[in-house]
Amino acid sequence: MAFICDHCGYRNSEIKEGGGIAGQAKRITVDVSDPAYLNRDVFKSDTASFSIPEIGFDMGAGTLGSVYTTIEGLLAKLIDELEANNPFGLGDGAADHKFSDFVNSIKVLKNGEKPFTLVLDDAAGNCFVYNPHAPESDPKIKIEDYERTQE
Repeated sequence: MAFICDHCGYRNSEIKEGGGIAGQAKRITVDVSDPAYLNRDVFKSDTASFSIPEIGFDMGAGTLGSVYTTIEGLLAKLIDELEANNPFGLGDGAADHKFSDFVNSIKVLKNGEKPFTLVLDDAAGNCFVYNPHAPESDPKIKIEDYERTQE
């Protein structure tokens, strides 16, 4: 689904899943220890949360919507969303520099200057990270299927 407003220039391109829910939830952990890994294709579904433990980042399911991009593109979208939705965290209005320091730490990762771990946790099991070694397993990607918990 794509939308561009001719009046203000707002753009939105989001993927809506049309399939069912997988039998088990899925957690994908990617070791992004080489800047080349930033070019890996990734599908983050609307039902997936994602985290970057090295910087204490955790974003719940439903945030950012569904997106098919690269790991670098996912980080760029995250930066854009954080800056757009937190205008007082940047610039002269910022009470301190914690928010801008946090956004800068994500930019460092996006630029491949520091290794990190990307964790996608999807209760519907719809996430995907490209494996260039397929059908063999990729030593940089760990995929875990697990039972969903009843809440």
